[in-house]
Amino acid sequence: MRKRTKIMIGLLVVLFTSLAGIFVYGHSIYQEAEKAVDASQQELERGDKSEKREEKVDPSKDNVSILFIGVDDSDAREGSSSLADALVLATFNKKENSINLVSVPRDSYVDVPYQSKKDKITHVHAKAGLDETVDTVEELLDVPVDYYVRLDFEAFVKVVDTLGGVPFDVPYYMEESNSQDEKGSIVLQPGKQQLTGEEALAVARTRKYDNDLKRGQRQMELLDTILKETMSVSNLTKYGDLINDISDHLTTNMPFNEMVSLHSYLTDINGVQMDKMQLSGNNLMKNGVYYFELENESVEAIQHDLREHLGLPTSVADSTNEKNTIKSGS
Repeated sequence: MRKRTKIMIGLLVVLFTSLAGIFVYGHSIYQEAEKAVDASQQELERGDKSEKREEKVDPSKDNVSILFIGVDDSDAREGSSSLADALVLATFNKKENSINLVSVPRDSYVDVPYQSKKDKITHVHAKAGLDETVDTVEELLDVPVDYYVRLDFEAFVKVVDTLGGVPFDVPYYMEESNSQDEKGSIVLQPGKQQLTGEEALAVARTRKYDNDLKRGQRQMELLDTILKETMSVSNLTKYGDLINDISDHLTTNMPFNEMVSLHSYLTDINGVQMDKMQLSGNNLMKNGVYYFELENESVEAIQHDLREHLGLPTSVADSTNEKNTIKSGS
């Protein structure tokens, strides 16, 4: 089901709001951001074009998609591979100046490219890496993933602290681990309050008090708050620090000049149309392990909406017509 809402682009849109702001704030910050993004470049094995595209896209004029990957790289997990705790696919429609988002639940039971049996989508990044994560999302949602942006949760904590904390209405009493997995180190009472970076991360990650879908909703609400704080005039002077917070924790295949071309979507955050789509499913227990089994109808509906938003064929007939048009025009 689609619900119109003003929300942040996954865990990583702080980067883009910072980039949008640098056009106003100054040339030195622009150069600092360019340096940070250039240092974060990591190409996918497939190259700079999705196999689901005929040609490489240009975000300054084309509709594009970006997969945002939030991973847990805490020191407490050093020596083990990083789980993808947050997966958000954003599609950008240039003509409509609109953004569609779909958050993929971390426990989604999906087909994966490197083995014959299904697995949790959160395991793909840990077991096989970035390329396989991108491939898995492309196959699940039946759309090209043009770019990815990967950020770890340490950057999330730093960004919130740089902003001086963020206001949030905590839904219930909770005791949670901090980013170093120290149990019970975060204790929060219900109600409106100013959250530190560690407290905000605990609110974003907890699911033992409800479920994975509720967690996704909390993340989006919290991230919307962070976005508004980042865009406020009072925080303009903090953009340099925000970029520094992100720079050592970012990996992307999106060049800086192409990233900057997206600023038009974010310059007026209250004017841009942002739609959030939710994948539906059911709880599934297999051999004592919990999975979230996606409903086929929900997956197909979101596939259709994403393809339509990207201007791609949404049916066999559309695909045939597109190929005939290309052929007759060649």
